[in-house]
Amino acid sequence: MKDIRTLFHRALLTAMLLLFLCATPRVCPAIQYPYALPGSMSATLNVNLAKKTNFNNLLLGLNCSWPENQYGSAGYNHADAQRLMVALRPSSLRYPHGVWANFYDWEVDGRRIYDEYSGTYFSAVTKWPNLRYGFPRFTTLHSNLNFDVLFTWNICYDSPAKGVARLRDQDAKGFNTKWIELGNENFWGNQCSLAVNTIEKFVAVAKAHADALHAAKPGLKLSVPVADKHYKKIWNAALQTQNFYDAVSLHVYVMPGTNGVKQVLDAKNEILNEARWVRQIFPGKPIWLSEWAVKSGDDAISVLGMSDVYLGFFEHPELFQICSYFQMNEHCPLILYNRTNHTHAKTSFGAAYEVIRNIFENSEIYESRINSSRITQGVEAVSAKAVIKNGRLAVFAINKTTNSIPLTLNFSGLVYTQGFSHRALVFADVNDFRKNYGLADNPLTSIAPVNGRIMLPPLSLSQIDGLNQGQ
Repeated sequence: MKDIRTLFHRALLTAMLLLFLCATPRVCPAIQYPYALPGSMSATLNVNLAKKTNFNNLLLGLNCSWPENQYGSAGYNHADAQRLMVALRPSSLRYPHGVWANFYDWEVDGRRIYDEYSGTYFSAVTKWPNLRYGFPRFTTLHSNLNFDVLFTWNICYDSPAKGVARLRDQDAKGFNTKWIELGNENFWGNQCSLAVNTIEKFVAVAKAHADALHAAKPGLKLSVPVADKHYKKIWNAALQTQNFYDAVSLHVYVMPGTNGVKQVLDAKNEILNEARWVRQIFPGKPIWLSEWAVKSGDDAISVLGMSDVYLGFFEHPELFQICSYFQMNEHCPLILYNRTNHTHAKTSFGAAYEVIRNIFENSEIYESRINSSRITQGVEAVSAKAVIKNGRLAVFAINKTTNSIPLTLNFSGLVYTQGFSHRALVFADVNDFRKNYGLADNPLTSIAPVNGRIMLPPLSLSQIDGLNQGQ
């Protein structure tokens, strides 16, 4: 009995030790940096101060989720949801988000099924008849905050006449509707009513809606959902022959899990290549990337990969007209909600989004080119862009490596040697990720120059300003 007790205690102590060690990510990391890096790396941002364009704020759009078990099933009508929106003051929102647009009855402000649909989402619709999305308070928020809205239409169950009535109702309430998606991912059978469950039916129904909406409001822009290059080629081929729509809606997710860290570091190129492919298939049609996200896990690499994708959008205005991150408060959340104490907190995703938005929103973005050491073939260690906002020049830079990297700024052929202010969101290691930033917390910390030079910390997002434009 003594030997058994001794073995038991030893086993218990061993288990407790393992749990203690693995509680520290650095000892038992969820991920590891996937590349061996050279000891010396560098980057130069070449900026043409003579050429700049207005930044497109629609690239900072958000999807917002109001789950059945949160916010009192009231959506935007809930006081906490309203406080969150007032605190964030979003530049643009998609309404309603995702798959639920296919079941959204605007006259009841909730989910409904009006045929014999029995697919994946049947129970989520029928079990929550009292769920509301909160359009009345959404309208109030819009009136007060003046954000743009990308609307997603229910062509599964609404008639064209009901769609026009919705358009007129929205415009009467001050929305001045400009952009409408004709359905959400209807190339998937489980997102179709019986009225649109083949591509032939979808085209006929979508065209009827488009004709009615364009007649009711000339100049209104409409999109159709297209599948990415890995799926549903027949769907895209059928839409290629049509011209009743003005844009195409694309959804791309780079979410390979913890074994896909390399893919996340290269997420920008993956999404850009997908957009280029769509542009070839649908020439002349603007791309509305109305859902996108990047994530290997809750880790620094995911945040850096997401941030790098944003720079990809900004670098290629010819590809993207609208981009809406998925999502603000679910999926890959920027914000977490504690319904017990009615508070919200920013995640590291949210902190990064805030840094990016603060720099780029309402700015003018300069033409620029980065020369950077590479992590691997085709993947730069550093990404960066320069903007001018309220008369002040600023640079945003991402260091996707575990090395410190010196950044040289070259403005119209002159190497910058004057003073600057450098602040950064810095991750301690690849597994560093926070879920408890206060909404008002500034995630940036001051970074000292190194021998008078800009030194980008490992795994960081940097804001460099206080630059002397007269050099």
